[in-house]
Amino acid sequence: MKTKQAASPPTEEATPKSRPPRLTREEREQQILQKAIQLFAERGFSVSTHEIARALGITQPLLYNYFPTKEALVDRVYDEVFVRRWDPLWEDWLADRTLPLGQRLKRYLKDYARFILKSDWIRIFISAGLTREGINQRYVTRLRERHFMVIARELRREYCIPEPRNEEELEDEIELIWSMHSSVFYIGMRKWIYGLPTPDKLDHVIDIRVDAFLVGAPEVLKRLRS
Repeated sequence: MKTKQAASPPTEEATPKSRPPRLTREEREQQILQKAIQLFAERGFSVSTHEIARALGITQPLLYNYFPTKEALVDRVYDEVFVRRWDPLWEDWLADRTLPLGQRLKRYLKDYARFILKSDWIRIFISAGLTREGINQRYVTRLRERHFMVIARELRREYCIPEPRNEEELEDEIELIWSMHSSVFYIGMRKWIYGLPTPDKLDHVIDIRVDAFLVGAPEVLKRLRS
């Protein structure tokens, strides 16, 4: 009489796989948002919502439960990348007259550089300028009103520069500030767009650029208004 053999334990392959935990609505929304930021940074705003959904392994209708249109998703990407990372302390630092303007500018630009010198920020900003009219304008308007105008005011006060007599003279100030400020942004361009080497000592580079700005800009503006 044959004895009945004991059943073999189930192999790992035969064991039912446990399903991944169900995401909360907030977690799923963040998952979609972060994937959109990644793909927009890598490939530009031509990426479709279908491609984003496929990359996440979800359906497009599910994505639309969170972002009903691509425009809604783009607006949320703008808010996440450009607005939520904006530090209101920058404006306080620039206006703090207990410190010389040079110290304020260096502190501000070093911290601001850590905010913008990232692959997703630089690449999305450039892509938006080429294909998504309105995103860059919103950001640049914010930068001009909250930072550049404060720097211009503090520059006039510290270096006894006459007030601008008209809009054209005000734009002279803003252009000089742009040239100093955008030189920091250009470091990110060199790294993330052109693939070129960038300075190892970022703080040192910012120090000398601010010093050069403060040596030249006040004298230029005084001469223009003499």
